[in-house]
Amino acid sequence: MQNTLLLSEAKLKRFTDINNVLDPDLLRSTIREAQIIHLTRLLGTKLYDRIIDDVDTGTIGGKYKTLLDDYIHDVLLYFSYYEALEAIYLRPRNNGLLQPQGGDNALSVDMQMYDKKRTSVKNKAEYFAERLVSYLCFNNNLFPEYGTETNDDIYPDSSVQFKSPIVFRRTIREDIERMGIKIVNSRYKYLPQ
Repeated sequence: MQNTLLLSEAKLKRFTDINNVLDPDLLRSTIREAQIIHLTRLLGTKLYDRIIDDVDTGTIGGKYKTLLDDYIHDVLLYFSYYEALEAIYLRPRNNGLLQPQGGDNALSVDMQMYDKKRTSVKNKAEYFAERLVSYLCFNNNLFPEYGTETNDDIYPDSSVQFKSPIVFRRTIREDIERMGIKIVNSRYKYLPQ
């Protein structure tokens, strides 16, 4: 089991609207979940393990420190918050999901407001995930571990999270390109098609 956290619960509280008196153990577990579920998916096993090892040994520096500070922390901040929302605002009890109000007081959860809040946080997390993946794709020569997974490793997911509502079938795309209209993947405008 992995115990190294790449984000502190203090930073998570400081940069979100999470109450300062919330139990740090609750946040530590959601940071760990976000690292394992979301960050491993974005970085792939090899790069993720390299960063964890460097943080554990205190040797993280250079391009890996830049990656961690400028990209990974933002992704982890919002995915941790996203994972924490359920534990913070919803508590399963015998009479259904309740929203704690302090002490023994609790209210029924307004699921519409809860869903709206989670969607907002997830959109921010996906935005920062896009930035991270774009940075890694554009600078893949800086990180030799990126995309070198084997066997049971988790391969990095570089798919676009925010997709265009217009999707062309291959035959239509070929017809459009034959007419001289260039179709470019908006994510990688700088790469040849």
